[in-house]
Amino acid sequence: MLSGAPSRPVLAVAGTLGGPAVAGAGAGGTAVLPMPRRLTAPKGARARVLDACDVDLSARLRPALRMPRRRTLVLGVILGVPLALLAFRFRADVQKQLADVPTPNWPWLLLCGFGAVLYYVTNGVALRAGSGLPLGVRVSTAVQCAAAAANRIIPAGLGAIAVNLRFLERRGLARSAGLATIASLRVVCGLVHLAALALVAGLLGDSRITASLTGPLRDTLASVGIGPTCIVIAAVLSALGLLLARRGVRDRLRAPAATFLAHLRGLTHSPGRTAMLTTSLAGTKVAQVIALTASTRAFGGQVSVLSVAAVYLVGSAVAGAAPTAGNVGAIEPALAIGLTAAGGPAAAMVAAVLVYRLIGYWLPVIPGVIALTALRRRGDL
Repeated sequence: MLSGAPSRPVLAVAGTLGGPAVAGAGAGGTAVLPMPRRLTAPKGARARVLDACDVDLSARLRPALRMPRRRTLVLGVILGVPLALLAFRFRADVQKQLADVPTPNWPWLLLCGFGAVLYYVTNGVALRAGSGLPLGVRVSTAVQCAAAAANRIIPAGLGAIAVNLRFLERRGLARSAGLATIASLRVVCGLVHLAALALVAGLLGDSRITASLTGPLRDTLASVGIGPTCIVIAAVLSALGLLLARRGVRDRLRAPAATFLAHLRGLTHSPGRTAMLTTSLAGTKVAQVIALTASTRAFGGQVSVLSVAAVYLVGSAVAGAAPTAGNVGAIEPALAIGLTAAGGPAAAMVAAVLVYRLIGYWLPVIPGVIALTALRRRGDL
């Protein structure tokens, strides 16, 4: 404060702020006001403020709540009219195609459901083996159901990663260790997938299904040419090399890479955990093959189990590049085309793939949402 400036008293009103009454500063003095202990208001004043807010908010939100309903109705009409016209136009073709689909055999659909359940159980066992935590099979399976429900919304598997990481953190793992666990699961799962592909290809040999699956790849390479393909691969590798050559990128990746390598070393020093992890992840592939084979048999398809396994492994690997959640829209045509090429009736194989996806992909959303709610209530998420 300047010496020539007049001094003004500084007052603080007590009561509404819950703090002590204070006073002012004299000439040349500085008033130190204590911080209020709590911010409270008289009950009558609070009630009047809340009533006023309620009236204002309800009056303002009432028109806003009507607008989405009108927009939804208009959007439904805009989308529904073309769809109704298309359905009316192509109803005869659809009826003709559906007439070729046989009535499903329900015992085979029950086996398809068993394969779907087995898939989530083996995923839960893999999470337990990969993390090293003493998890119960029921809890780890519930986490996988919840992760599947989250994965139906967020693409590229990010929903499942977020749920698993949150669960591992709640169970005592550090975030870096949780990410290393999830990364190790992905790496081992990819290696198991490649090993299964090699095994099935060796057992099938030079068969019609092998030619139908590898034919598009050979045709693509033949049309593009070996030279351009090698150039593209070299360009991708060069871009990765230049990215990793930057010091800032290396510094950011050093700590996560060290944690991941330490986790892998821990798995190599524990043969029991490694065997359990590999077996459970192989069990996820077996469960999917069981479910898909049962669905094809339910609609009268006589495709061999090895052919179904080859179609699933190749189709899921190709559809894995799709940016949609759960590869929706990519894996269905891949599986249907592959099963038809393996000798199944076209209409029946399309129906079999759709039912397989309904049982193994969409129906688990219901127990997944229930598991997600229960895990959040227990504090596991």
